[in-house]
Amino acid sequence: MNKLINYLRRVYRLSVNFKKHEDVVWNDLKNLVKHADWRAGVFEKEKCIELSFEIGENMGGHYVYFVHNNTYSCRVKVATDFPPEQAEAVFILASHFNNLLNHGMVYVNPEGRYISYVLECNLLIPLLYPGELHTYLLLHYNTSKNVYWAFQRLLNEDEAPAIIIADLLKKNEEERKEE
Repeated sequence: MNKLINYLRRVYRLSVNFKKHEDVVWNDLKNLVKHADWRAGVFEKEKCIELSFEIGENMGGHYVYFVHNNTYSCRVKVATDFPPEQAEAVFILASHFNNLLNHGMVYVNPEGRYISYVLECNLLIPLLYPGELHTYLLLHYNTSKNVYWAFQRLLNEDEAPAIIIADLLKKNEEERKEE
């Protein structure tokens, strides 16, 4: 019976006017945040929700989730005001991440001197499977902690990008073995 209800819900969501798909997913996202009881800034006009989660040890991250242009997006800045002399290493580490990541991209803004991690998916996925909003949120959050850790190590300890990535891969492998 549950499968039939889910199937009918998907059929209904697909039958809604294409221009209303963003509204349906936006309402699902607001409900997710409301049911999780997270303190959030909700911006209706922009279809944007801002949350703060811990990104590093005793360090909060400013996470932004929004629905726009037929896309569900998750964004967080992992570093700001990096020194211009470290720009080359920042780009190299970002390239390493972008070669390894299955989901999302690390972006470097050289003018604003910040680094962000962005995860996006086509709106059709959360439209048909509303639970995917939470799945993508968790995937983005967990990956952002690794990206933050790596860039903090680069910027604060001046470690080489290749060594940081090797250590991160080793750390992740050890965590998988513990599970």
